[in-house]
Amino acid sequence: MPDPTPIDTTARVGGAPSDERAGNGYDRAGMASVGALSLYAAMLRGELEGDEALQASRHIFELVLNSVHHAIWWKDANSVFLGCNRKLAEYAGVGHPSELIGKTDADCAWGAAEVPRSGTPWFQDHDRMVIETGEPLIGLREQVRIAGGRVIWVETNKVPLTDFDGKVVGTLGTFTDITSRIEAEAELQRTLEDLDERVRERTSELSRANETLRREVEERVRLEAQERAQRSHAEALRDTAAAVARSLQLDDVIEQVLIGVERLCDHERSYVAFYDNEGVLELAGERFPGRPDRGAPEPHTRVTDPLGGWSPPERSADDGRAGAAADGAASVSIVNGAVVLPLQAAETPSGCLVIEPRPGQELSPSDIDRLATLADQASSAISNSRSLVMARSLAALEERQSLANDLHDSVSQTLWTATLMAETLARAPDLGDDLRDRAERLHSLTGGALSEMRTLLLELRPSVIEETPFADLVQQLVSAFESRRRDKCHVCLDRGVEPLPAIKVALYRILQESLNNVSRHAAAENVHISVAVDGGALTMRVRDDGAGFETGSAAEHFGLRIMAERAEAIGASLQVDSRTGEGTAVSVTVPEVVGLLVGSPEATP
Repeated sequence: MPDPTPIDTTARVGGAPSDERAGNGYDRAGMASVGALSLYAAMLRGELEGDEALQASRHIFELVLNSVHHAIWWKDANSVFLGCNRKLAEYAGVGHPSELIGKTDADCAWGAAEVPRSGTPWFQDHDRMVIETGEPLIGLREQVRIAGGRVIWVETNKVPLTDFDGKVVGTLGTFTDITSRIEAEAELQRTLEDLDERVRERTSELSRANETLRREVEERVRLEAQERAQRSHAEALRDTAAAVARSLQLDDVIEQVLIGVERLCDHERSYVAFYDNEGVLELAGERFPGRPDRGAPEPHTRVTDPLGGWSPPERSADDGRAGAAADGAASVSIVNGAVVLPLQAAETPSGCLVIEPRPGQELSPSDIDRLATLADQASSAISNSRSLVMARSLAALEERQSLANDLHDSVSQTLWTATLMAETLARAPDLGDDLRDRAERLHSLTGGALSEMRTLLLELRPSVIEETPFADLVQQLVSAFESRRRDKCHVCLDRGVEPLPAIKVALYRILQESLNNVSRHAAAENVHISVAVDGGALTMRVRDDGAGFETGSAAEHFGLRIMAERAEAIGASLQVDSRTGEGTAVSVTVPEVVGLLVGSPEATP
């Protein structure tokens, strides 16, 4: 389709038509004298035809085109102006719109890219985009330099211009001067920014005032909380001191001390442990705040000494195990995060109080100071309680010693005499078989009773166990066992083996517990006991042919746990082998035994 014919915007309504309609009453003078609305109405009524109608339509188009405040133009596919209205001609600096026909943006005042978003490429790129996509561009904000050198802001709209077949052949565009709007928006933005700045300054002032007030409130709350905490801690120390002073029972004193620790600080666990006669630390009481499900510790439960053995308070902090606590509390040590406070009696270490903090936390210096005060109170109370316990133990020991002496001087002598008489009677040649059997049975019963009495005397006088030969101890236990049951004990004992006192006592107790278990549970017919030294290691083995049990439940048997602890105390290993219906074997092995007198093996029947 050829390019549309440019419209001459200078044409007048009174221009000479090519064809006048006869009898219609409209000549050029008449057409010039009527208003645009009347002319448009006459055209709509069909009173104009041909050149008159075309001329009228053209006149109305020109009126509309030149009366709007928008600059309007249309271009071909090469961005060449095909026409425009007077507003665009005014911006371009030409006297008549027809002067722009055939020109491009490069020929206009805005063709030079002297300001951002301006210049010929800028405008022609948008023309090309509309032609290629067939989509309009609406609301483009651009800067243009118009006639006279003034730069203004315009809002541009461009739409595709199509032929009768719908093919895009050019663009139709408008723009409106929005400089005043942009300046108003800029002024509004400056006003808003100034307002924002004032708001920020005022907000900052309020924030500073609020922060000052918040700090004052927090400081007041902190001081009040500190005062309450100090009052609560003082009450806890007072109550603990009063509680431990009211009771001389060691367990009660330990419990009150641990409750006092719980009131003084938040922690994961606290416990009290004492050194036994061998310098091993044993758990005497523990507490888990907020966890009532944790029961009392098992008797004789050993714990690792947190200080690796007690040392004087002036020990240095770089010994690899602990460091001195804060504020010069030299008697307090921190070991792996736990607070360790030694318990002393007459400046002699008796144990320690240990407080373990919760994971990721640590106790403050003030907490440690209060705990140190509590430990001082606890040391005195525990020392008094242990002194009372020791006094009672000594009194009980004296009483047991006296009872043992009485039993030895009376009952034991009587049983020994009865045993001799029964033995003499059983050997009398004039007894019948029936009386001889009864005499032998009487001799067996009195002999067993005498063995039981000797065992009882050993229990009443524990120090005698260390003084008695190990073979005699074994024999006394065997005799007592056989007197209670008809089970037969087969003993193979190296009489030249004499362990050190501590090892002897442990082996005696383990053998005693093993025979008690056989007597109560095994229903055995034969029991085999062997004690021998091989390669420097001493092994004691007790085996029966009784009912046996499943070893998976052995850990639940209190007696077996006691035997295991006794073996561990002397550095020995304990092994229990048993199956249901196949009997039980208990083996204790003491490696690298020191102090054994090994002679020639002599089996004890």
